Amino acid sequence: MSTTARSALLATTGLAIAVAAATGCAQKSGASGDGAIKVAASDTACEPSKTEFPAGKATIEVENKGAKVTELYLLFPDGRIVAERENIGPGTKASITAEIKAGDYEFACKPGMKGDGIRTKVKATGKGGEKRSPELDAAVAAYRAYAQEQADETLPKAQAFADAVKAGDVEAAKKAYAV
Repeated sequence: MSTTARSALLATTGLAIAVAAATGCAQKSGASGDGAIKVAASDTACEPSKTEFPAGKATIEVENKGAKVTELYLLFPDGRIVAERENIGPGTKASITAEIKAGDYEFACKPGMKGDGIRTKVKATGKGGEKRSPELDAAVAAYRAYAQEQADETLPKAQAFADAVKAGDVEAAKKAYAV
């Protein structure tokens, strides 16, 4: 891919991601929606306002009523993460917006941000889901490919630097640093 084509792709992808991020931020900071799933997290409980809700775009609002910093996860039955919010301080609230397909899930509140957390089973029902934008999906896919390519190129270089430092080879580390 030529430099010009790559620059154009990156600019288009960046614009699409910026628009999506701005939309996501607006949703996170907005007032409570009528259909929001509220989760009261404490040091000993993880209590959602609903254990059954419609599939589709969902807003999950968590309030940490405990004394410890906590995390909230929405998990598939096999433990994979659907959505998460970390570092929710005592007495604070946070919001997550996620696209949730019909099925069984669990909320996991992790007081102290440790362990498996306090879990509560929930269920998303119906068909739900909004029509996706092929343009935004393509932009996200292009950005993922770009980010993976950059990581694939960077990791071996970072490993060479780390290996030189561990071996005490200052000259090799200097040469490998910020290639």
